[in-house]
Amino acid sequence: MKVEIRAVYLKSVREKRGLTQRQLAKDIGISQNYIPALEAGARRPGRSVQERLLNYFGCAFEDLFEIILVDPETSDERILQPTGQRPRATKR
Repeated sequence: MKVEIRAVYLKSVREKRGLTQRQLAKDIGISQNYIPALEAGARRPGRSVQERLLNYFGCAFEDLFEIILVDPETSDERILQPTGQRPRATKR
């Protein structure tokens, strides 16, 4: 299994705070092109970016990210839910 961290809730959290992609990138010290790539799922946030985003928004990990298990042979995906919730299977 391959583990992927995806910033699936970043756009909604950013927009709720009234931030542009450019402003968020500037505030956390990353390239302004990186935010739209994260929001589109084209890039995966590294540990440093994850920490910067969590500190910036002051929220829990699951408020911004999902952890996905991907079967490299079948491309089947399973989203890991926070403790107390059942995982759900999805197909790519």
